[in-house]
Amino acid sequence: MSEDMVQKITSHIKEHDRLIDIFQMKILETRAGFAMVSMEVGPDHLNAAGLCHGAALFALADVAFALAVNCHGKMALAIEASMNYFRPVRPGEGVTAICRELFQGRRTGTYLCSLDNGDGKEVAVFKATAFRVDEKPVKVYPRD
Repeated sequence: MSEDMVQKITSHIKEHDRLIDIFQMKILETRAGFAMVSMEVGPDHLNAAGLCHGAALFALADVAFALAVNCHGKMALAIEASMNYFRPVRPGEGVTAICRELFQGRRTGTYLCSLDNGDGKEVAVFKATAFRVDEKPVKVYPRD
């Protein structure tokens, strides 16, 4: 996959995946089969206990997964995803999701995302499988 195509796919996802802006995520690195995305936990990420909501962490991992799987240049959608939470994440802490490809077949791929806090401690792990819905390269359309 060319670096130009990876950048086009990354830009397309960044522009059209609304959670990236809503949750103030930062895309740090992308390439086919790999992505790194971060966010700082703010007031809008908190649950009733005053800690980062599990859904916010899931969304961060899911965005990293979407970038890693789609940067191969073929549209892929999740068919399974799960997450294990190890430690609470407090307001003001940064969280980084690092997503790596474990397996890439012709139609499916399995990915593992590790979520680390600013102290380098793993706070959660996310595993997902995607199905390639199109054998042609992802078409990048301008926003309507």
